[in-house]
Amino acid sequence: MSINNENGMHDNGRVFEVPKRVYSAPTSINLEITEACNFKCGHCYNPWREESFGVNSLTNEKMDWLLSEFADCGVFHVVFSGGEPMAKFDLLEYGVKQAINKGLSVSINSTLSLATPDRIKRLRQAGADHILASWYDIDPDATDEITATKGSYQKVIDGIKCAVENGIRVSVNTICTNNNLDSIYNSGKIVHELGATQFIAHRVVPPAYDRNDKKQHRINQDISIQGLDELLRLKEDTGIQVGTLISYPLCLLGDLEKYRDFIGRGCPTQSGHRFNINSTGDTHGCVMEDKDYGDVFEVGLLEAFKRTSEWRDKSYYYEGCKGCDYLEVCQTGCRMDAFAATGKMDGKDPLWKGKEFIFKPYKHVEDPNTIIKIKEGAKLSVPKRVRWRQEDGFNLLNIRWGNTIEVSDDVAIFLKRYQKNRLKFTIEDFGKGREVELSNLLYKEAIVSDDISLNVKRRGVSVDPAKLPNADGNITFKANGDITSIDNTVVSI
Repeated sequence: MSINNENGMHDNGRVFEVPKRVYSAPTSINLEITEACNFKCGHCYNPWREESFGVNSLTNEKMDWLLSEFADCGVFHVVFSGGEPMAKFDLLEYGVKQAINKGLSVSINSTLSLATPDRIKRLRQAGADHILASWYDIDPDATDEITATKGSYQKVIDGIKCAVENGIRVSVNTICTNNNLDSIYNSGKIVHELGATQFIAHRVVPPAYDRNDKKQHRINQDISIQGLDELLRLKEDTGIQVGTLISYPLCLLGDLEKYRDFIGRGCPTQSGHRFNINSTGDTHGCVMEDKDYGDVFEVGLLEAFKRTSEWRDKSYYYEGCKGCDYLEVCQTGCRMDAFAATGKMDGKDPLWKGKEFIFKPYKHVEDPNTIIKIKEGAKLSVPKRVRWRQEDGFNLLNIRWGNTIEVSDDVAIFLKRYQKNRLKFTIEDFGKGREVELSNLLYKEAIVSDDISLNVKRRGVSVDPAKLPNADGNITFKANGDITSIDNTVVSI
């Protein structure tokens, strides 16, 4: 199936205005260093899996070129993936070392089925501190069937334990379908007991080679919500962090306060943050996309990224979302699931319900006392870990890992000056009346304060305050039939 609305236009012209802030390059790269994998999972998103399974891998020389290209273009973060990256362990270790040396932060996506204490220690010494592991099922036989590999369940269990025991933070990801709802909670309990810090269960999206499937690779609205409820129950009972790697339309959630753990990621490709490079050099906007935008070794990162502009200029936005307050946060849901369901990149996400179903807003600043303390003169500072990239008319501020937000040039100039001189500042220095703006930055950990205690969930990708609605901070919502005025404590930065 080919994309049949490539210009993103309709008969009556463009539906959505082109964004005013345009990124010159991605902020995070998903780099598939090899096709090789010891598992052969039916849900794998890689479209090459049947054609050239396990043939192609990067070399050290190509790794060097890519990482230099990333650094030169202002990329902040690299996710090393595959295939199974540990199937080419020496290359993985080399890539991690070189990336860290070039000022890039890194993480690894792995089944951990090939992990050993020696390998984990070497990765830790190279500079890796986080691995996103895969989880398949609580039943060993079902796991073997999914991975087409005998004994895979125990290999994954042992791999998670090995990574945790040897000092690497582990998050665990699984897929939620119409068929595995009953296992989500118990799977989360198992990985929590193994020492994982976060359990992620994202909606299934049909892989490129099986988009006509109506059963195995589908999930309906009711099961989606029940799956998220199971994650929240898990969080309540164990304390483990929960989340999702693939966004849900916010209109499906409705209560954005209850489901706040699953809000903010949006579509990293449509926001301009994420870009995918295969071990062959082929490039894709989304990891689940089979359209190729050119060999990065031939055209370079900036040109390949430029060719994906329709992902970022709202050409793929679903027109039914026009007028939604949370359009820039949600970005009209998952475009690849919409494409699988409708044959159109700007089609309706199968989980979409409509903006009228959002009845409780998202509140970025959870504790209003934060604003009060800032007004009273709390001292603030900019951590050394914060990185910057100048864009045309604004700045990108990287908090850590792949978590990057937009800030205006005047805010960037101010924060850079205090960061460089290692000085603390107060609202008097920043400007009275801008307390909410500082609160947003504080909750993002773009700034910190010894005077204000916050319990902030650290994430690789989360809400960008600049994308939240209502710069004036006031919004009226209808909740349970009543009209309620709610302070949304958000301003554009």
